[in-house]
Amino acid sequence: MGKESPEGRAPWIGSRAGISDEVLAPWTPIEVEADGRTIKVSPWGRVYELDQLPFPSRIESVGGALLAAPVRLVVRADQQQVNWEKVDLRVTEQTPAVVRLAHEASGGPLKLLSEIEIEYDGTIRIDWTLRAEQATRIDEVTLEIPLAEEHARYFYHFPAVWPSKTPNAGELSRAGYVGGFRPFIWLGDEQRGLAWFCESDENWRVDDANLVTEISRTFDSSTKAVQMVLRLHPVSQPVDLDPALSSESTAAASSSLSYTFGLQATPVKPVEKDVWDYRIVHVDPNESLYAVKAGLKLPEADLDHLAAAGVKTVAFHEHWTDIESYVSTTHTEDLKYLVKGCHDRGMQLLLYFGFLISDLAPEWGEFGAQCVVMPRTGYEPYDYPPQPKQNAFTVCYNSVWQDRLADGLAELVDEFDIDGVYLDGTEYPHACANRRHGCGYVRDDGRVSPTYPIWAVRNMMKRIYTIVRSRKPEGQVNVHNSTCMTIPTLGWATSSWDGEQFRDLPSGTSAAEVLPLDVFRTEFMGHQWGVPAEFLSYEGQNQKTFSNEQTYAFTLLHDVLTRSYDIGPALDLSSDLWRLSDEFGRKQAEWFPYWRNGEYVTIEPEGAHASLYRHPQNGVLAVLSNLGRAEALVTVELNLASLGLAGDVLARDALTGEPVALEKGALRVNLAVLGWRIVWLESNV
Repeated sequence: MGKESPEGRAPWIGSRAGISDEVLAPWTPIEVEADGRTIKVSPWGRVYELDQLPFPSRIESVGGALLAAPVRLVVRADQQQVNWEKVDLRVTEQTPAVVRLAHEASGGPLKLLSEIEIEYDGTIRIDWTLRAEQATRIDEVTLEIPLAEEHARYFYHFPAVWPSKTPNAGELSRAGYVGGFRPFIWLGDEQRGLAWFCESDENWRVDDANLVTEISRTFDSSTKAVQMVLRLHPVSQPVDLDPALSSESTAAASSSLSYTFGLQATPVKPVEKDVWDYRIVHVDPNESLYAVKAGLKLPEADLDHLAAAGVKTVAFHEHWTDIESYVSTTHTEDLKYLVKGCHDRGMQLLLYFGFLISDLAPEWGEFGAQCVVMPRTGYEPYDYPPQPKQNAFTVCYNSVWQDRLADGLAELVDEFDIDGVYLDGTEYPHACANRRHGCGYVRDDGRVSPTYPIWAVRNMMKRIYTIVRSRKPEGQVNVHNSTCMTIPTLGWATSSWDGEQFRDLPSGTSAAEVLPLDVFRTEFMGHQWGVPAEFLSYEGQNQKTFSNEQTYAFTLLHDVLTRSYDIGPALDLSSDLWRLSDEFGRKQAEWFPYWRNGEYVTIEPEGAHASLYRHPQNGVLAVLSNLGRAEALVTVELNLASLGLAGDVLARDALTGEPVALEKGALRVNLAVLGWRIVWLESNV
C-alpha cells in the first residue's frame, strides 16, 4: 500500500470505494410528488415540501409537523423588505437516492438563485446566492425557521468544550438563546427534531459576532400558537452589491453573496437493532483486564468467556495495527486468528479507526502536510503500547486521506472478513484552516479563518457505511462520538458511544451537576437521532464523578446501556441485563419513560425516578433510580390496573430474584446516591 501507480500517482487517489447510488438499508428510496407549484420530497420517515423558497415550507418527521410556519428568508435592501416574485422551482434530477432541484426568484433589484439537493438519509443541501441586478445596498439578511413549540423543547449545538459540563445541550430556557455563529444547531423533542448546519461564517457580514444566532419564543396571532423561532443573521451590517463588481466579496461590496446551508430532520433512519441487540464489549489494552502483551491473541478461554456472557460484538482497539489509525496491519496471522475466534463463537469483530494520521504511515512524507488539520493538533509523541512510539496528528477528511481510508478499508474487509468498524472521533468535523486541501477561507484582513468540513466528513462516513453494509448487510459502524452530535455525519452510524467528556472532571463534582436529565435526553438517549446510544464510563482510571455501576442509575432510565470494558464485574452486570432483556421480552414491551408515565406511577422523594416497561404477557419492569444528593427511602405508587396487573401481584428484584415487598400497589426501597434497582412485577394468576 502507498506504492505509486504507473502514472506516478498513488493508486488509491480517486478511489471509488464506498461511492454508490444504491439506497442502503434501513433507508428506503426517496419519493417525489409535484403539482406545478409545490414539490414534496419524502425520504424515509420524513416529508419536505418546498414552494416559494429554496427552504421548506413544511417538514414532517415520523408523523410530527416540525414547522409551525414556512421557513422565511427576510431580506431588506435599500431600507425596503424584498418580496420574492416570479418563482421558478423545478426538479432537475431524480433517482431513488437523490433529488436535485433548481430555484430562482426575483425581488426588486435582487435575484435569488439556488440549487437544492436532498439525499436518501434526509439531508438537504441548499446552495443559494443573492445576486444584484443593479447597484443596491443589503441592509439585512435573516433566515427564520419557526418550529412548533412542542417539537422544540431541547437545544443542541456543536462544537462543545472538553472536558464538558454540557452547556451546549439541554432543555431550551423560556428566555431562548442568543449567541455567535454555530456550525451545527438542533432543536427537537424526545422523538424528533430539526438540524441546521453551515461549515463557516464566510460572507456573514455582522455588526456583532455574538448576535448571530437567536432562538426566541413567539406568539403567532394568526395561528394562536406559540412558536420557537430559530433566526440566523448572515447579514446585519450593510453590504453594497453591484453587478459591475467581482463576485469575490469584501466586507463592503461585491456583486453577490453566496451561502451553503444544510437541513436535516431527525430521526434519520429506523432502528433495526439497538445496543441491547449488538451487545458490545470493548477491548482496549490500557483499560481492560487483557494484558498488553496479548496483542491480538486473546486467549481461547477469554473468547469463550465473552461468548458465554452473551457478547455479540467485540470492538477491538487500535493495537490491531502498529500504525495509528492505518488501513493495514503487520499482524496478519494474528488478525486472522482473532476474526476466526470471534466468528466461531457467533461474535462480530469491529476494528478501530480514529481521527489521526501517523508519521509511520508510508504515505506520510508525501501526503502528511496536505492532509492534517491546521493549526496542527495531535500527539508528539503518541505513546500507546503495544503500538510503537510515533507521532500522530488530527487528520482532515476534506483531504485525499478520505480516499486512502476508504480504499484501504474496502481491502481490509475483503481480505479479513471483519464485520465493521469502531470509529474513534472519525465523524467529528474538526475546525480546519489547511488551505492545501481547501479548508479555511481568507478574510478581508488577510487572516485565514477555519471551516468545519461537515460535508466532507459526511461523505467519508457515508463511504464507510457503504463499504461495510454493501459487503456485510448486518455489519456495524459504531462511532465513539463524545460531545459531537453532528447528525449529517453521525447519521451513518449503526450505534454511538458518548461520555468521555466527563473523564477529567474535578473530584467531588456531582452527577446531577454535570449530567442533568434534560441534558441526557438531548444528547445521550439516541431515540430522536435515529442512532442507538451507549454510555462510556472510565471507572478505575481518572473518572471521579461516577462508577460504572452508578452510570446505570441514569442510563437505564433512558433505555440506554453502559458499555463494558473487561471480563470482570462490568461484563457480569452487562450480561445480567442482556439476559433480563431476553427473559422479559423487552423488544416486545411498551416503554413508559419517567417524563411521560404519570398516569401509571408516582415516586418520592425528589430526585427519584421510575421508567417502566409493560409486556402484554410478562408483566412490568420498573427501573428505579435515586439521582438525589442523599440516600433515600424511595416510595413508588403504581397504578396496577392501568398497567394490566390484576389479582395477586408479585414483585421481585429482576436481577437477583429476591422478593420485593408490594403493599397496596406501593414499593418502598432504599437506594444510595446513584443507586438503582429493577423490579419485575407479575400477576400471580
